[in-house]
Amino acid sequence: MRCKRMAWLMTYPERLPLDGGCVVAIGNFDGVHAGHRSLLAVAKADAQAQNVPLVVLTFEPHPRSILRPDVPLKRLTTLDEKLGLLDAAGVDGVAVLGFTPDVAAWTPEAFVQDILLDWLGAKIVCVGENFRFGRKAAGDVALLTAETRFTTRAVTLLKDDGGVVSSSRLRG
Repeated sequence: MRCKRMAWLMTYPERLPLDGGCVVAIGNFDGVHAGHRSLLAVAKADAQAQNVPLVVLTFEPHPRSILRPDVPLKRLTTLDEKLGLLDAAGVDGVAVLGFTPDVAAWTPEAFVQDILLDWLGAKIVCVGENFRFGRKAAGDVALLTAETRFTTRAVTLLKDDGGVVSSSRLRG
């Protein structure tokens, strides 16, 4: 996919093409809906304030297809469509982490060290307030907030008359 604004797309373990750190917004971003755009707005403001790029960390395939292969998952967007929507949202780059059973088995601490710090050089990490990660979803916002090598922003989930705006809800 050729993006108009986005400076780069990389997959693990390619090295980030910069040295000064970045703001990382983490999520599946399936559909890049209003809730995602709310998170991206916070991350973009932080990136501009820090004068560093905004990097979206996303996963392919969708983690649920690995964690719950028995439950069909109707994606809202393909990876190419998602990249186009993220590009239109003005992110500086996208880091795609191939989600495999081995990745699913990583401890939250390994994810923080290997991905957020060593791979991406995160200065600020932006996630939804309900974000979970690592083996058996053992990592959460509290674990990220306790990390002293970057700042964590837990963004309040966007709600409308139907409840929380989420990809799961949009799928029906």
